[in-house]
Amino acid sequence: MIKHFIYSSIVVLSILSAQDKSSISGFVREVETGEPISYANVFISGTSMGTATNSDGYFVFINLSQGEYEVNVSMIGFGLYKETINLGIDESVRLDIRMKEEALQTSEIIVSGTRQKFKKSVESSTIILDIRDIRNAPAFVEPDVFRTLQMLPGVQTTSDWSSALYVRGSTPDQNLLMLDGITVYNPYHLGGIFSTFNADAIKEADFRAGGFPARYGGRMGAILNIINREGNTEKVSGSGNISLISSKVLLEGPIPKWRNIKGSWMVSGRRTYFDKIIDMMNIPTEGGKSNNDDEGTLQFPYYFYDYQVKINTDIGDNNRLTYSRFYGRDILKFGFSDSESGDDGNRRQSDFNINWPWGNKTNGLTWRWIATPNVIVKTFLARSEYSFNMNFNGGDEFISPSDSTALDGTFIMDTSSIAWGLRFSDTIEDNSLETEVTWLLSEDHKVTTGFHLKDIDFILAQHFDITMEALDTTFTPLDMKDPTREISAYIEDKWNLTPSILYQIGVRATHYSLHDSIYVEPRIGLKYNLSDDFSMKLNWGRYHQFLTIANPQDENFRIVDFWMGIPQDKKASKSEHAILGLEYLSYNNILYRIEGYYKDFDNLLTQKEGDFETEESDTTITTNAINEFWDTDAYVYGLELLVKKSSGRFTGWVGYTYAKTFYHTDQFGWFQPVFDRTHTLNMVSNFKVNERLKMSVSVTTSSGNPYTPIMGRIYTFQQNLRDSLNWITSDNYLVGDKNSERHGKYFRIDTGLDFTNRSFFGLFEYDWYLQVINVSNHINVMQYFYRTKTDPNTGNQVGVERRAFPMFPLIITAGVKFEF
Repeated sequence: MIKHFIYSSIVVLSILSAQDKSSISGFVREVETGEPISYANVFISGTSMGTATNSDGYFVFINLSQGEYEVNVSMIGFGLYKETINLGIDESVRLDIRMKEEALQTSEIIVSGTRQKFKKSVESSTIILDIRDIRNAPAFVEPDVFRTLQMLPGVQTTSDWSSALYVRGSTPDQNLLMLDGITVYNPYHLGGIFSTFNADAIKEADFRAGGFPARYGGRMGAILNIINREGNTEKVSGSGNISLISSKVLLEGPIPKWRNIKGSWMVSGRRTYFDKIIDMMNIPTEGGKSNNDDEGTLQFPYYFYDYQVKINTDIGDNNRLTYSRFYGRDILKFGFSDSESGDDGNRRQSDFNINWPWGNKTNGLTWRWIATPNVIVKTFLARSEYSFNMNFNGGDEFISPSDSTALDGTFIMDTSSIAWGLRFSDTIEDNSLETEVTWLLSEDHKVTTGFHLKDIDFILAQHFDITMEALDTTFTPLDMKDPTREISAYIEDKWNLTPSILYQIGVRATHYSLHDSIYVEPRIGLKYNLSDDFSMKLNWGRYHQFLTIANPQDENFRIVDFWMGIPQDKKASKSEHAILGLEYLSYNNILYRIEGYYKDFDNLLTQKEGDFETEESDTTITTNAINEFWDTDAYVYGLELLVKKSSGRFTGWVGYTYAKTFYHTDQFGWFQPVFDRTHTLNMVSNFKVNERLKMSVSVTTSSGNPYTPIMGRIYTFQQNLRDSLNWITSDNYLVGDKNSERHGKYFRIDTGLDFTNRSFFGLFEYDWYLQVINVSNHINVMQYFYRTKTDPNTGNQVGVERRAFPMFPLIITAGVKFEF
């Protein structure tokens, strides 16, 4: 299959390269930094020819005759660009267009340009957030792309403590998350409270909630591709951000031009510093001491850091090499020792230690070749690694006086001890090679084909070590090292048949090594423009997934994911999406969208709840059945409304979601998962008060998440068969039906103030900001904890007491942003 694809691509490119046609092509960039402007509207005056730049800022008009053409470029927030081109016979002209950021004056031109993009878009459920959208939304401590996405229709979460994305009934592991096209497997810091991606380095976020085209594969939920900034091509510059939890810095600049080689670079880094602040305070501990400090001072056990690098090198006009790297690490390290002495001479020494690093590392190299103005070839080589190594260990030593004495009259001490160790480890290494060929037959017709090879090595293991008298053993309940390979090829055709009818049809075929079979995935997208500003869209597609996570589905707080490939004895997970939507773009650039969707899932895997027991040296060791699964089916349906305003002093969006999600296992039957929320209303608004003050407000209200209730306690009696007079009693909680009740309604208001355009003695400009989370201090329940209620007078057990663990309380944060 690989040979056939390569040969076919060479033949096609040879034919296309031989065709000499007149064309006008070019790149659109910002004048100040040289950053490409995605989705700028490009059209030729006096004709019906119009297009939009791609993610690289590239556009092309082909099959042009000799003559004079006026090229117009418009983009909301930038001044209008015009240039007249005298095109000769069989001539190709390449433009380098630079646009200046300013308010557009000609509203008719804005609307005309925006209509080009609106009319040519076929895919449903797509939102592109630029850095202004991410920065302007109220944030928890600092701007976060994941928390901004959670404010969009169709995106749910389990709690404030998690930035994970549950999209239209899909779990986070079913989302394809990419940084500059490189897959990232666990994109969270601090158990999901923060996303891995540094917002200051982001150019835009391309988010597709469903119905995505054939060039994306391997996931059933949603697609999110984070595109980092390319770097300033004009000068060396930088920015920074100091918040209550972390400091960030970004540097960027040009690569000096040498012959026909030029380029740019960008480096950004971030680190939390609670651990350093606590260390400097030298707070003494009580009741024991940290093993990190002999003085027994308080140690903050956690910090994270990450950095990103991007280098672009242009070799002539037609070739570009891009290197992208990300490295992030979370470090949790804590140790504690304690000792107790009794009046009878007994002593106990206890030790407990945690050493737990985890994180992601990615490297990617992309070669973009403009073979002809209308044929673009991209070859992508990437390596992504996610790993963690969780080590718990401790022990107890008991020392007591003996009844006998030594010859010198001193006591002989009896000593007994137990030492234990628990290790969890998971590593996923993803090596990918991808080639994509895009053939622009005209402004209205594009064919894309590609090949993708993905080799993944999984290492998932559990180990238990126990050392005590008469027992010294290591127990390994899990040791999985199954590598997998996915080989995919796809082709996609997008064509404006008429000004009113557009289609996008594609098919993707994937061979999965452990199943030794080929999975075919057709995708269909249709669009009908009822008028210039009103359209109807229909999308349908089939999707497969060949990896999963071995985590309990009901986890409300998840620090890491346990990744593994779909086992050989299990079928590949499958989903089908069906989406029908209407879109209206008003004259003043307000987008109105309504979409209904249905998703069906087959062959999902849900980790079994409960424990299993294993006999080891006459000792029973109990551990969670991490690699035991229930075969699961699911279906989801919903309705979403979105109103989004992207220009003017007042911007923002309102989104409403009605959703129903149902899962089925043999253990519980049909139930609604913990992330299901029937109704959700999100409102995000940004208002520019004046040149120095911006204000943002977000409001979220939704149905409560489902939970499984505790109904009471149940007592059981069992007679000991060896002794008819001895009865064994036990009591347990009486549990209700799976997720049969819901927490109370969720409600939260956040607000932010941004004081901009201030100068520090003329050396650099800075802004300072204030964020208030949960302004009304509304108590939103994350989960309930239960314990036996006891009568204080009699000491008898009288029932079950329930206590709520809340989500975010009222939180006030502040920070400073600066540029130099």
